[in-house]
Amino acid sequence: MLIERVLTESDLPLLALIDRSELVEECYRVENAELILYLARFDMRGWPEGEAEENARVLEKCWRSGGWLHGLFDGETMVAAVVVDNRVIHNQGLKMRQLKFLHISRDWRGQGLGGRLFALACEHGREVGAEALYVSATESRNTVEFYQHQGCRLLKQPDPELFALEPHDIHFYCRLD
Repeated sequence: MLIERVLTESDLPLLALIDRSELVEECYRVENAELILYLARFDMRGWPEGEAEENARVLEKCWRSGGWLHGLFDGETMVAAVVVDNRVIHNQGLKMRQLKFLHISRDWRGQGLGGRLFALACEHGREVGAEALYVSATESRNTVEFYQHQGCRLLKQPDPELFALEPHDIHFYCRLD
C-alpha cells in the first residue's frame, strides 16, 4: 500500500532515488507555435551527471521559500513526487505557479500515479490562488502527451527566465478554473 504525504526537508535527498529510466524513441519540438513530433532514440538511465545534485539544491531552495512538495512511498522508498514552487509567474494574463518536479519511478508508471499527483498539484495551486500551473516539460513524447492528457496547453510566449533555463523543453500551462 502506498503512503502519500507532504515531504519534509529530510526527504529531499530521496528525490534523487526516483528511477527515471526510460527508452525515448520520439520527441517534440516547437516550430511556429506548433508541436512537431520527430524521431529520436536515447536510453535514459537514471539522472544525467550532476542533475540529481542540482535538483536537490533547487528543490531545497523551493522548499525553504514555501514551495509545496508531496510524495508517494512504498514503505520507506519514495516512488513518486511532485513539487509546486511558491513564486508567482505572470504569463498570458494569468497568475501561475510552476510545477517544478513530477517524476514517477519506472516500475510504478502506468498505474495513474502521475495523474493523481498532477491533480494534487492543481488542487494546491487553486488553494494558494494560482489561476494556472506553468509546466516546463522534457520533450519526450510520453512526457508531452501526459501533460496534454492532463489538460495542459502550449504557451504562446514562455516565461523568458524559465525558457532560458530549459530552451528545449515544451512550455505548457494548465488553467485551474
